[in-house]
Amino acid sequence: MASSSGTSSRSVIQLRNYGSKDDHLQQVINQRKRKRLISNRESARKSRMRKQKYLDDLMAEMSQLKEENNQIVTNINMVDQLYLNVEAENSVLKVQMAELSHRLQSLKEIIDYKTSANAATTTKETKDLWNYYGENMNNVDIKGGDDSLNLLHVNQLIMASSDEQIIWSLSKHVE
Repeated sequence: MASSSGTSSRSVIQLRNYGSKDDHLQQVINQRKRKRLISNRESARKSRMRKQKYLDDLMAEMSQLKEENNQIVTNINMVDQLYLNVEAENSVLKVQMAELSHRLQSLKEIIDYKTSANAATTTKETKDLWNYYGENMNNVDIKGGDDSLNLLHVNQLIMASSDEQIIWSLSKHVE
């Protein structure tokens, strides 16, 4: 029986060895779990930090883009205003060009009239005008007091505004 008690003590030792091996294995597993848990926490912390940095970068980029957008809008408004000013000036210049063309045409007509009046061929209207003023010459002040001697009248443009309104001065005398 001594042998049977010897085998039983071996079994207990073996069970204790298995138990201590299980405890040791459990400790290793727990230690690995703790390392993994710590590693996961560190990884999550780094991920949150990367995410926060990414958000901060996006916010900074958004601020920069908003500022650039404001500058572009300001530039567009300035260019629009310059365009409107140029358009207004262009309109005024077109009206002035029309006025000058009209004046040029009137001057050409005056030159043609003077040229034809100096020539031997005068029309019946010219003869009638000369006869009328010739008969009424006693009523005329030679120093220019009577405007009836000014035979030619030209419609003359005197002002043009940016909205292309034209004010005409009727019966501007050309001497």
